[in-house]
This record gives sequence, structure tokens and C-alpha cells, in this order.
Amino acid sequence: MAENKNSGKKRWPIVVGVVAAVLIIACCGGWAWHNTPSFCGTVCHDSMGNHLANYEGTDESNGAGLAAWHGQHEGTTCLDCHTAELDVQVAELQSQLAGDTDNLGLADRYYIDNDKCLSCHGGSYEELAKQTADLGEYNPHQSPHGNLNCNECHKGHAAQVDTCGQCHPNGGQTMRGNN
Repeated sequence: MAENKNSGKKRWPIVVGVVAAVLIIACCGGWAWHNTPSFCGTVCHDSMGNHLANYEGTDESNGAGLAAWHGQHEGTTCLDCHTAELDVQVAELQSQLAGDTDNLGLADRYYIDNDKCLSCHGGSYEELAKQTADLGEYNPHQSPHGNLNCNECHKGHAAQVDTCGQCHPNGGQTMRGNN
């Protein structure tokens, strides 16, 4: 029986279509997984496992800082605060491949700027001060020293610091989150 020469020509669009569909589905699934906290503690990010444990509240500090609190009470994920920028991801991959993961520290590498914090908390320092006006004369968000960086007091993955209380009475305030 002679093989039909046209059958091979008819199959290649189907094969290409199936391969393309599988790649698209895999990429979509990978991207969706990339946007979850579990991704940050696995695969090439295995050195970030302690960060994930902190976020989950299962580390030695029982989730000190605001990452665990935001995750538990607000449904916030890693990428809500930590932007997945290509240059940062390339630097992380280079660190992983070189075995140099000491530079993946919680406080220095993943510093969050005020704009990121204020995007959820009032939009501006002035609005945040209004939202926390019930703190009265000890409102740290209405500081006579100007607008401090949020990280000076509020830590994502470490115990928070009562920066103002180091020099001034704070009226018995405590910070929201896990300490």
C-alpha cells in the first residue's frame, strides 16, 4: 500500500498547533504560579525559603514584621509589595547560579519605598496622617521631623521598630502586625 504524500503535509499544522497550545498553557500556568507566595520559596528561589516561612508565620520569629500580617489579614502576596522587575530577577538568577545568595537579604535587597506603601495606605503621607489621626499628639505619621521612610519603623520580614519612641514618649502605642 502506497503512503499518501499529502498526509504529512496535513499533519504538521496540527502538530504545530498542539505544541503551541501546550506552550501557551504552560506559560500561563507558570506565570500564574509566579504570582503566588509558594513560588518565592521554591525552584530557583529556594534560598528565599526563609522569607516565605516568615510570610507564612512559620519561621523562628512566628512571622515578625508586616509580611505575615498583610498575608493573613489582607490577602497580600509577595508581588503586591515586591515588584518582579526583570533586572532584579536577572540579578537573583545570577546569584543563584553563582551560589552567592547572601545578597538576598530581607532588609537590604527588598527595601520597599514609601510610594509602594502609600499606594495602599492613603496615597500620600498627609492622607495617612489623617487616617491615623486617632493616635493624637503622638501620631508618628505627622512627624515634626518630616516624612520618614516607612521602613524606618515598619519592617516587612523583621520585628518592627518604634523609632519615634526611642527619643519621645509614644503615648502607649503599639504597631499593627506581628512583632
